[in-house]
Amino acid sequence: MVDLAENKTPREIRRSIFNLAWPAVLRMFLQSIVGVIDVIMIGSLGATAIAAVDMSNRLIMVIIGAMTALTIGATALVAQSIGAKDKKKANKIMANSLVTGVFLAIILAILGVVFSSDFLKAMMVLMEEVDNNVLTQGSIYLKIVFASMVFGLPMMIINAVLQGIGDMKTPLYIMLITNVCNTVFNYLLIFGIGVFPELGVAGAALGTAFSRVVGTIIGFSILVKGKTDMKLSLDKATLKLERDIIKDIFGIGVPAAIEQLVRQSSQIVYTLLVAGLGTITIAANAIVMNAQMVPIMIGFGFSTAATTLVGQSLGADKKDLAKKYGRETAYLSMLLMIVISIPMFIWVDAIIGLFTSNPEVITLVKPVLKIMIFIQPIFSIMMVLTGALRGAGDTKWTMYIAVIGNWMTRLALSLVLGYSLGYGLLGFWLAMGIDVLVRTGLIIWRYSSDRWQDLQRVKANRKVA
Repeated sequence: MVDLAENKTPREIRRSIFNLAWPAVLRMFLQSIVGVIDVIMIGSLGATAIAAVDMSNRLIMVIIGAMTALTIGATALVAQSIGAKDKKKANKIMANSLVTGVFLAIILAILGVVFSSDFLKAMMVLMEEVDNNVLTQGSIYLKIVFASMVFGLPMMIINAVLQGIGDMKTPLYIMLITNVCNTVFNYLLIFGIGVFPELGVAGAALGTAFSRVVGTIIGFSILVKGKTDMKLSLDKATLKLERDIIKDIFGIGVPAAIEQLVRQSSQIVYTLLVAGLGTITIAANAIVMNAQMVPIMIGFGFSTAATTLVGQSLGADKKDLAKKYGRETAYLSMLLMIVISIPMFIWVDAIIGLFTSNPEVITLVKPVLKIMIFIQPIFSIMMVLTGALRGAGDTKWTMYIAVIGNWMTRLALSLVLGYSLGYGLLGFWLAMGIDVLVRTGLIIWRYSSDRWQDLQRVKANRKVA
């Protein structure tokens, strides 16, 4: 649990932020680095392999977005319960989240394995002719990754619960181990090193699956042994689903899930638009996405810290402290993003060279990546304040803002700039930049209103039997 003393100096507030943020930032950084390494390894197989994995991952991100109904709801309510010093409530939230997550993950795995090919065909509907190589490799990749969500979703929930109590280091350690497993198995199985078969794209999927199994086993063992402030009992009473708790989790989580679905579904449509311009453009778009993920993950790390800090502060009924934490976290995140963006802008050619040597792809990537590097500090403000509002349970407004930004702004402008005016990939990302500006303005407006400070706290503090 974080220090919730109300008379903290600005320096003490920033110290509390960094104590929570640095493990979260490092965890997100490691996650993005592994993603970049994966793309580099897959990129050596050619543009078709990159396109297959990228289009598949767009679908996976939609599914993960839907699952945030459990993860965000669990994080916010656990944080508020810990702030209210109701550890029994927090443990019940954890158990209910995990049991629900296991059931949903099994259903998701079955649907994903059965319909993976159909999902990808829908993604390529705007192509003049479906690329059968992309479809074949992507379908295999999707089947394996969907099946591994039986372990992936519980691991996400475990991390969410730990974040809610303010334990950012344990998820970092779990991520470190799983990332090492992912990278090692990817290398062995993609290229067929030693006794391992050369499986290409399928090897990348299996590497992801193995790492999720390892991470989930470690996470469960930590909770069962009670090595943190949370302890998972495996008796029937603890694992029994309780209607009020499930209602509270989904009360916060469903709008957050819709927000993520809005964002990811718009990304799907965006990917469809990109796919309509051919495999080279798909590969270029994938490189832009992955190259800018390292600094963006820093914003996500600070956002995670803001969720915990604001949630626990409101659980302890300290509104002013909650607002200070959100504001200071956004400020620190923006400054750090500026520091990182400057060298990225200067050495943009070297960054692109890590992913590809194809001159056509490089020509498409360079101007787009420069735009996104420039917009990253503003993006970080939006991410952090969104995390702060989630910690307060104000997920409906983050959902509304996502609809306005992603669908009413980004996609509309993508059609105009990308197709009507003929700017192609550059036009799509210009639309993204405008979307970020719009959403950041709206998030700042909502945060400044203070109306988020009284949401969900009564529910979070409801006693359990």
